[in-house]
Amino acid sequence: MNSMELNQLCQWADDLYQFVMVMMDHMKQPRDYGTGKILNMVEIHTLSMISESPGICISDVAKRWNRTLSAASRNIDRLAAKGYVEKKKTDGNGKTVHLYLTEKGQNLADLHRAYDLEKTEKFARLLARKYSMEDLGKWNEMLKIIQQFYTMTDQEK
Repeated sequence: MNSMELNQLCQWADDLYQFVMVMMDHMKQPRDYGTGKILNMVEIHTLSMISESPGICISDVAKRWNRTLSAASRNIDRLAAKGYVEKKKTDGNGKTVHLYLTEKGQNLADLHRAYDLEKTEKFARLLARKYSMEDLGKWNEMLKIIQQFYTMTDQEK
């Protein structure tokens, strides 16, 4: 690789960092998904996760979000306090808590699913107007490599 190519790759890496910052700001922005109640992205996606896997345990939520059990528990507690989630223990096992959506929580998860589908379809159409499926497949492969790189330890790099 020559120095011009290296400089170009470094510029693209800076562009990627700017993209990440924009996405982080977007993800932190609380939203109303159609009920008049404001939730952040972690809360709403946790509801979606529970909707897709009724009875999921808090430890599974923590693993999927790559968060500590304590952080996942606090998030679940907030959702339960808002009336979206019910926690249930099974007979014979007083330690494991299973999560279920209330009717209010399921309604919000359904509204969010429709919101996400609309936004994703708009984004997909925008990309399809400019890029081929082959281009987009390569882009997706690169994103996976980037994600893999940033989940490696310093020793692995």
